[in-house]
Amino acid sequence: MPLFLRALPLSIGTLWHYVFLFPLVLAVSLPFLLLTIIPFAGLPVTWGVITFIGFAGYRCALAAHGHGNEPSFSKLVVSSLTMGVLVALCSLFFLAVSVAIGTGLGLLGVGENVSVSVGFDIPMVAGLSMVIYLVVNSLFYFAMSVPMTAAAHAATPKGRDSDPFFGFGSGLFSLITAWGLWMVGMVYFGFFEAIGEAIAYGTYLAMGNLVGFEGDPPLALNLPFLALSVLFMLWGTCWFSATAVLAWDRRHARIQSEKVVVETAPRVSADDLRAALVDAYRDAPFVRGLAKG
Repeated sequence: MPLFLRALPLSIGTLWHYVFLFPLVLAVSLPFLLLTIIPFAGLPVTWGVITFIGFAGYRCALAAHGHGNEPSFSKLVVSSLTMGVLVALCSLFFLAVSVAIGTGLGLLGVGENVSVSVGFDIPMVAGLSMVIYLVVNSLFYFAMSVPMTAAAHAATPKGRDSDPFFGFGSGLFSLITAWGLWMVGMVYFGFFEAIGEAIAYGTYLAMGNLVGFEGDPPLALNLPFLALSVLFMLWGTCWFSATAVLAWDRRHARIQSEKVVVETAPRVSADDLRAALVDAYRDAPFVRGLAKG
């Protein structure tokens, strides 16, 4: 059975942990968001915060799968920043490569601008570069899900730092499938629209209180549907994290089984090795010839 299907039951247990941990993680992450306004530090800090929030999903899935352990906040922060910087640097590299490919194809005259219904054309170079960047960067992020799971699991007071590329690319098909089905559900059932309306509603009220005008909001919220939308969004995150944890567990179990095979191999003692060397020397043709002479 594919990992993304096996992860469905695990995602329910993950969600049970996640709904209680997620508000706390957001509260801890908010102060770090202020650092994003610092020049040159905003991008890695942003990716670090995103990774830190992602670690919460992985650790909840690990706990639901029976691999929970005592976390170390300092190691979680350091691991999040490290993985965030790594992902940010790779993202910039992919962006540069995508722009170079799009520009090169544009100089060669490959492709034409795309006309859209609103009355303007999308430049082929910009559109192609963006598509290449989104595809490659998304695949890289999916491939890094298992290494991030390993880093989240190792973030304990006595845990050793894991290989930043441990299990890179493991479970890639299931991770892409889980994420794709989640996004399709968000769009098809109108969950994205409901969350967007809630954000617009909150922004309208906040601006009204700030400026001091009164009036009815331009739209009304469907609170039960909004709650369902938020729940589905959180569950999709848990489904993705649970799939990554199963991929990590499969990779981890495979490595452990290989270690067991190596450790259980028969060992030769020093006395047995000495006796074997003596027998081999005694049976050598040169030694037998001397004995006969």
